[in-house]
Amino acid sequence: MHIKVIIASIIMSVTAHVYAEFKKPPQPKNVPVLLKDSKGRDITRSEDWTNIRRPEVLEILKTQVYGVRPVERPADISFCETAKPEECYGGKALRKRVRATYSGPGGKGEINFSVWIPKSSHPVASFVHTSPRPAETAADVDGPRPGYWLPAEDIISRGFAAIAYCNQEVSLDWRDLPDIPTSGVFKVFGPHDFKSRKPTEWGILSAWAWGMSRILDWIETEPLLDARRVAAVGLSRNGKTALLAGAFDERFAMAVSCCSGCSGAKLNHMELWESEHIKDILVAKQWFCPNYKAFSGKDTGDMPFDQHFLLALVAPRLLYVSSATEDAWAGPRGEFAALEHASPVWGLFGLPGLIAHGFPAPDVPLNAGCLGYHLRSGFHDITRYDWRCYMDFAEGHGWNLPSKAKR
Repeated sequence: MHIKVIIASIIMSVTAHVYAEFKKPPQPKNVPVLLKDSKGRDITRSEDWTNIRRPEVLEILKTQVYGVRPVERPADISFCETAKPEECYGGKALRKRVRATYSGPGGKGEINFSVWIPKSSHPVASFVHTSPRPAETAADVDGPRPGYWLPAEDIISRGFAAIAYCNQEVSLDWRDLPDIPTSGVFKVFGPHDFKSRKPTEWGILSAWAWGMSRILDWIETEPLLDARRVAAVGLSRNGKTALLAGAFDERFAMAVSCCSGCSGAKLNHMELWESEHIKDILVAKQWFCPNYKAFSGKDTGDMPFDQHFLLALVAPRLLYVSSATEDAWAGPRGEFAALEHASPVWGLFGLPGLIAHGFPAPDVPLNAGCLGYHLRSGFHDITRYDWRCYMDFAEGHGWNLPSKAKR
């Protein structure tokens, strides 16, 4: 009987907490200032952001969160098609299978990815989708891991190319720790011992994002694709990856995260008690550099940076963040708040950032500015509705039209 009383009390307490948050949503507290440089000077011009503050923010995130990469584009990277291109979707598109190969001190590595290109009179924009699902079956409705299905036919029907990238081609995930240093990019470039990494050595998320940049290397060689209009897209941990790709590689014209949550798009300086915090996510400490563990438990404390720093690195390019109503773990209000705090950087370039009048109702996309957001009804997933919103956003910025400028 005593146990039942305790359980009932807990349920009542949780219900009261949720109801209180619904009536009066939590607000960000003590959010680190983005538009001041390390010397305390205000950043008021786009050139000051580009030349002073952006490099500082990038250095902070590399050395304190995601790690410093040992290499960017390998000198000997090369590409080949592993099969003859074939028509698909009733002759509306061409499918290609591509392999990138590279080498380093630890040997050779490769990344295999699949590409669906709509038939067009001009080079088309691309959506590069990262997931753990094998690229070969990424667009198969009945394939493995249905939550990571890539709606390639929907994408090509809108005039965009769809590219499937399996992150396991670059690195295994954190649960496969014994095998991580002996496979993929870590075998080639290190570190070779994940149990004793140096404080700033890169982690898995940065490696996965590195792989997306190598696909962009190939896109720059493909005449059917417009290398100036490439979006990085991902769900959950892959949403974090897509944000890193867009933040670290300025060639990406758009970054799209879906339910990326903690260490992705979610602001930590906000009391979202039901969402994931740094101390929780560090169960997957291999995703980050070892320095990140110093911030466990400092979500609303003296942590000198937050995820709006990461989002701001995408400026002045396009950025879209989406959340789901039943995904409290990812902290939808925290994701929206991070967008709000990053938005002023776009203003430095004379561009509209996030155009919103408060947190939106479910299924009402905000897409008028250079920052987009929607809160989808449903759970932790990336759905056809999400993809439709991303493509609407791209179309709103002219991505379905021929590009006038050349790289």
